[in-house]
Amino acid sequence: MSRFEFSSGEPDSRFSFQQDSGDNTGGGDRFPSRLKNHDQWLVTHDKPWDDDVHKEPKFPRKGWNDDGVTLLSFEEAYRRFQSTDNTGIAFRFTDDGPFIGFDFDKVRADGDFTDETLDLVRRLDSYTEVSSSGDGLHVITEGEKLDEHQTQGDLTEAGHLEVYDTNRYFVLTGDVYEGFTSVESRPTVGRDIQEDYLPVDERTSIEGEQKPVSEQEFDGGQVDATPEQVRRTIRACVKHSEWDVDREVLRLWRGSDEGRLSASEADMALVSQLYYWCKGDQQLMDECFRASGRYGMRPDPTPKWDEVHYSNGATYGEMTIREVCRTNSDTFGGRYVKRG
Repeated sequence: MSRFEFSSGEPDSRFSFQQDSGDNTGGGDRFPSRLKNHDQWLVTHDKPWDDDVHKEPKFPRKGWNDDGVTLLSFEEAYRRFQSTDNTGIAFRFTDDGPFIGFDFDKVRADGDFTDETLDLVRRLDSYTEVSSSGDGLHVITEGEKLDEHQTQGDLTEAGHLEVYDTNRYFVLTGDVYEGFTSVESRPTVGRDIQEDYLPVDERTSIEGEQKPVSEQEFDGGQVDATPEQVRRTIRACVKHSEWDVDREVLRLWRGSDEGRLSASEADMALVSQLYYWCKGDQQLMDECFRASGRYGMRPDPTPKWDEVHYSNGATYGEMTIREVCRTNSDTFGGRYVKRG
């Protein structure tokens, strides 16, 4: 993962200084480098005694909720923040940005953050900070908001969760929680948490509709191999010690989700392995998943793999394969075993 550095000068007294690391730049603030390299920043009023303007945008004051507006670079936002009294600094989520924000609000009980909240934070395992109220936590990851789910849902123990990936901003504090300093990519965990905690939006959801296999779209079809030949090749490579092969791929192929937090995470793990063994051919990846023990394992009457889960009409399987293809690059360079 690439790391970038920006030094903002002398430490600001409003933030605790942190030593430079691979995850964060330090330099007087505790904001993640991944966010700093996107021009998605603004400066807000910080007047808790004035509800009319508290946390409202100050720079830019107008058009902040228009995706066409020019937001500030981190350097410009931080300069304005440092030089202007009673201001806060905020990061805005945009349609074309890769980031998603999880806002855990009013999640303290008896003075401590609830076990439920901390479990979700640890699962997300990405940049986390204490909110300005002190009663909540912000988590920012790479991922996508599920259109078919509402933005807010209640937590079991205390408080609620709000999730955004566009048209909202977090006023950041830099009060990093438990060492979660870097923004990581967590599409599968983020999706699972949304499915568990955010109610389905009946106005937009088409989840549950089955899309015929003939209408599903995948790139590829160029790799000359069948799912059985791919499976045999993996087995042959596992048996030869000179090949450094992750044996988990065969367990996943059989349908095991041992060591995975959810079935969706196990699906993603198998598809990530298939990208390598199928040489990035999406069509062959889909065929291999259908031939595996993971296909049709859900208790639903029909396989989840073919369910439409997104407002663009894409199935769970299509989006899982696309997510993997966006982030993977290494592929198998050998020949496939033709016979057993």
